[in-house]
Amino acid sequence: MALAALSADLPPALPLWPQLALSHVERALSEPDRPLRLVVIGPAGSDKSPLLAQIADRLPALPHTRIIDDGHLLAGDELHALTASLDDPRTGLILACRPSPWPPTLTALIRRIEQSHPALALGQVDTEDVLRALSAAGRTIDTGCVGAIVQMAASVTWLVKEALSAHGDGFCHDHSHERVARAVGEVIALRLDTLDPETARIVRLASLAGDDLPPTIEGAATESLARGHAEGLLLRGGRPVPIVRTTVARTTPVAELIDLLDTAPLSPLDPEIATSLGGHLDPRLALALRGQADEAAGYDPLRATELYDAALAAGDDAPLIAIRKARMAWHRGDVDEAASLVDAIVREATGGEGDEALRILGSAWSARGLLRASAATYRAQPTTDFVLRAQGALSAFGTGDARPMHDTLGIVDSGVSGIPTTLHVAYVKLLRGLAASLAAATGTAFNELIRASATYGDSNEHGPVPELPAVIAAIGAINIGELDTAGNLLADALMEEHGGPWARSRLLLWAAWVAVHRQHPEESAARLADVDASALPLSSREVLVRDSVMLAHVRRYGSLDELRALWERVRDDVRHVEPDLYLLHPLREFIETAPLFDDSERVLPAIEALTDILRGLGDPSMWSTPFHWSTYHRALLARDAHGQAHAARALSAAARGSRLAATLSVAVGEWSRSGVDDGDIDRIEQVASRLAEVGLAWEGARLAISLSERSRDRRAGTRLATFARALHPNAGPGVSGNDVALGNSGLLSAREREVAGLVLSGMTYAEIGEAIFISPRTAEHHIARIRRRLGATSRTDLIAKLQAIVGTDDGATDAGGSR
Repeated sequence: MALAALSADLPPALPLWPQLALSHVERALSEPDRPLRLVVIGPAGSDKSPLLAQIADRLPALPHTRIIDDGHLLAGDELHALTASLDDPRTGLILACRPSPWPPTLTALIRRIEQSHPALALGQVDTEDVLRALSAAGRTIDTGCVGAIVQMAASVTWLVKEALSAHGDGFCHDHSHERVARAVGEVIALRLDTLDPETARIVRLASLAGDDLPPTIEGAATESLARGHAEGLLLRGGRPVPIVRTTVARTTPVAELIDLLDTAPLSPLDPEIATSLGGHLDPRLALALRGQADEAAGYDPLRATELYDAALAAGDDAPLIAIRKARMAWHRGDVDEAASLVDAIVREATGGEGDEALRILGSAWSARGLLRASAATYRAQPTTDFVLRAQGALSAFGTGDARPMHDTLGIVDSGVSGIPTTLHVAYVKLLRGLAASLAAATGTAFNELIRASATYGDSNEHGPVPELPAVIAAIGAINIGELDTAGNLLADALMEEHGGPWARSRLLLWAAWVAVHRQHPEESAARLADVDASALPLSSREVLVRDSVMLAHVRRYGSLDELRALWERVRDDVRHVEPDLYLLHPLREFIETAPLFDDSERVLPAIEALTDILRGLGDPSMWSTPFHWSTYHRALLARDAHGQAHAARALSAAARGSRLAATLSVAVGEWSRSGVDDGDIDRIEQVASRLAEVGLAWEGARLAISLSERSRDRRAGTRLATFARALHPNAGPGVSGNDVALGNSGLLSAREREVAGLVLSGMTYAEIGEAIFISPRTAEHHIARIRRRLGATSRTDLIAKLQAIVGTDDGATDAGGSR
C-alpha cells in the first residue's frame, strides 16, 4: 500500500519512438495484401518490445506471420530456419534485435527481410519526438527542459526516458538538471557494473576521451565499442554520451581512472575528467595530463594552463611544466611572463629543458632591449645544442663581440655541429652572413643573410630567438642602400609568418620603418595600425622601433610642432634599452631628432655605446656607414663643426669599400659648401638623385633645399627647390607636406588603451592581468610605459590624461587600486 500511495500521482511510462520509424510502420501496415516482413533494430532500452506489441495489436490473425523479439540471442540453427521459412511467399516475419555485432547468419536474415521494407532504426529521438509523445500522453514538460534532457542524453532513447521520469511533469525547480543527471547516473553506473569487463572498460575509456576517439581505442576495440552502443551507453561509432561521460567521471575510482589512462593513453582527455584528476599524486597521471596540455597548447592556451597546473599537482616535474608554460607565454608575445616562469627554475633545469630555459631567458633579455644580459645568459653554461650556441653568438655579435660567432662557425667547419636540419642551416647561413659583413665586400654577406631568412621561414620555427633572421637580413639591405629589397624581405616574412604570432608585431614595425623611408607613408601608417590592432604586448625593443617609425614619419610628413610633441612623449624610451647593433637604425632616428630640440645630451650615451660596439667589430663599413651618416647630421643640426669633420672623415675612409659610403661621402662634401653657383646645379641634382637611389630621398631633398638657400642665383635656387619637392614632398620639419595621419599610434597602442581603461576602472595589477590574460608583471610594465608616454608627473596627472584619451565608464573609480 505504501508503494502504491507514493507512486499514485506519478505519470505513466512514456513510449518513445522516432517519427521516421513510425512512418515506416504505418506504410508496412497499409499493405494488407502482402505478408508483413519487418526488422526493428535498436540498442537496449529503445522500446523495441513495446513497438512489437503495438504492431501485433493492429495485425489481423495471420497464421503465417511470426513476431520474434531479441533476435540477436537466437542460435545459428534457429536463424537458418527463419531464413528458409521466407522462401514461402505467404510467410510474414517481424524481427527485433540489437545492433551489431551480428553473426553472419543474422546478417543474412536481416538482409532478406529488408528486401520487403527498410529496417526500422530505433534508439535515437529528438525534441520533437518527445514533445509529440508527451502531448499524446496528456503530459506537459517545459520545452526548454525537454531540449536540455535530449542534449544531455545525446538523444539515446532509454536515457531520455529515464531522465524524463526523474524530471517529472510540471514546473522545473532545477534548471541545471543536476538532480536528474545524478539520478540517471546511478542507473548508468549499475548497467556498467553488469557488463562484461572488457566492454565496461572500453565504455569507460571512450567516455574519458573527448569528442574524437583516439586511434588506440578505435583500432583495437571495435567489437567492444559496438557492444557499448548496443547496450545504449555509446553512440554509433563509439562516441561518448554526455551523461555517461559525467557518470564515469563521478563513479569510477581515481585509481581505476589512472590505470585506464596508463594502459590506453587518451588524446584528448575530457576536460571535466582531467580537472577532476588534478591533485592526485601519480606519475602516470602527471604524464597523461601533461600530454593533454601539450596538445591543447596549440589551440586553447587557457585550457592548456589548467592541465599543466593539474599535471604539476599530480607530481610532474616543476621545471618541465614551467618551461612549457613559458613557451606558451612567448608564443602569445608575453615576454615578461615567459621570463618570469623561467627565472624561477632556470638553475634547476637540466638537459633539453635547461637548454630551452636558456633560449627563452636569453631571447627575453633581448626583447627587453638588454642584449648584453642576453649574451651573458647564453654563455652561462656549456652546451652541445647548436641552436643555443648560434643564438648566443647572435646576441654577442649585437654587443660588438664576434668571438662566439667565429667559434661556432669553427665547430661547423670541423663537421661536429650535428645533423644539418633546416633550422641548423638557417643559423649557419645567418652567422656566415654576419661574419662576411665584417669584411669590405658586402655582396657575399648580404646574399647569405637573404638565404638565412628564407631558410628560417622554411623551418617553421616559432620559438624564442634574440632577433629574427628576416629582420637582420632587412637591416643588412638597409646598410647597403637597398630599401626595396628590405621591404620585400619583410613582406615575405610576414606572408610566411616567420616566427609565429609573437613575431608579427616586430616584422610589421620594421616593415613600417622601411616603408616610411621608401616614401610610402600610407603603408607605414597602415603597418602601425596593424600593430596597434594586435592584442599582443610590445616588448621594449619593439617599443623603440615603434617610436623610431613615428619620429621618421613626423620628421618627413609633419610639422615642427607635431614633431616636438611626439619627441616629448617618446624621448625617454631611448633610456629603457641598451644600444645594440640591431637597434642601430631605430636609434638613428633619436640621434638625428634630438638636436632639433637642443636635446643632444640625451642621445650621447647611445652614440658612445654604438661607437664602442662598432669598434669592437673593427668598424666594418657595412655597419658603420649609416651610423656615421647620422652622427654627421646630428653634428650639422647642432652646429658642431668638430663632429661634422669627424663623421665626414669616417665616411670618406669607408668609401673605398662601400658604394653607399661613397655616395654619402660625396653628399657630405656638397652639404659643406658655403655657396652655390649656377654651374653647380647639375652636380647637386645628381648627388641628391644618388641619395634617393639608396633610399635617402628625403635626405636628398633636404640637401637640395639647403643648397638652394645658399645659391647666388635666384633662378638656380628656385630650380633646386623645385627639384627637392620632386624628390620628396616634405624636405624637413616646418615644411608643409602630405597629411598622412598616424591616428592613435602617436599616443597609446590598442593594448595600452585597453590597460588604461582597466586602470580607470580601479583594477589592481593582478585583476588587470586576469581580465586580459597577461601576468601582473606585464600589466605593471604596461602602466609604467603609459606613464612615460603621456609624461604623467603624478597619479592625479596620469588619471586626468587617461580620461582625456580613453574616457571613463559610468561608475568608474579612481585608479587607486593599481599599485
